[in-house]
Amino acid sequence: MEHEFWNQLDDLIMHTQVIIDRPAGQGHPSYPEMVYPVDYGYLIQTTSSDGEGIDLFRGSDSGQLLNGLVCTLDLQKQESEIKLLVGCTAEEQNKVVQFLRNHGMPALLIKRDENPLSWLLSRRSVRRFTKKNVPSVLVEKILEAAIQAPSAHNRQPARFVVIQKIETKRRLAEAMGGEFLQDLLQDGVPEAEAKGIVGRSRQRITEAPTVILVCLESGSLDEYPDQKRQVAEYKMAVQGVAMSAENLLLAAHTLGLGAVWLCAPLFTPETVGKTLCLPDSWEPQGLILLGYPEKYPKGRPRRSIAEVTRFD
Repeated sequence: MEHEFWNQLDDLIMHTQVIIDRPAGQGHPSYPEMVYPVDYGYLIQTTSSDGEGIDLFRGSDSGQLLNGLVCTLDLQKQESEIKLLVGCTAEEQNKVVQFLRNHGMPALLIKRDENPLSWLLSRRSVRRFTKKNVPSVLVEKILEAAIQAPSAHNRQPARFVVIQKIETKRRLAEAMGGEFLQDLLQDGVPEAEAKGIVGRSRQRITEAPTVILVCLESGSLDEYPDQKRQVAEYKMAVQGVAMSAENLLLAAHTLGLGAVWLCAPLFTPETVGKTLCLPDSWEPQGLILLGYPEKYPKGRPRRSIAEVTRFD
């Protein structure tokens, strides 16, 4: 993952001595007209593509954090290198790139995202997918991430049903849709409107390349003689399943896939279990629709930290 790459570079810089052999304002020893805009040096006991230490530009930012790197191509030497940018302001980064380009060295600036959590914050609920199938190897990677989620007593109550056959998706959508329609009609929703709502729900399920049903395995729960603790045990299992589902969603996002969580199975657990021939102990909790995004939606408003947090 991208943040791991930057974190390992941070670790390298932190534990390696930096030698500045060309301070800002000094010219190149062989090309005096090349005046360095910021300090230039290298990490000792490291090796780059030219056989020397890894080069870096060190700017004026007292934080001395790794801001990014520059990929360079030296056509005369027929070699390519990376040059680290440490403590460089945005202006200094641009000066470094221009400095390299002005002296015949193509340079590409790769900025480090200032917020390492941006990948997480960019996740969206995707409901429209292309027709491209999700490779089995990616589904397995996503499930591997899901089962790493924490759970009370390490009971690991989450269970998954991966549905990719169109006939199975249709059968499930039809079964759930029939019950959904009856609920809407009982709630007083006009028949035409109710059928439209159910039709759209069916379409989402059948058109998703992969559907994953997330279940709670109730047989894994501890048993207590009193109702209070038994209820708490069940709630802890629900929490564990939810955390597995969140891991699944984040893993899908990390791998360039889109996904959306649907709670519909909570309203039709018996129907879902019967349709998919689930073990009696597998309680349906939610459906995750998975695929390559056809359209990536904009983020929806979220409450502020002040609204949802109490600091004592």
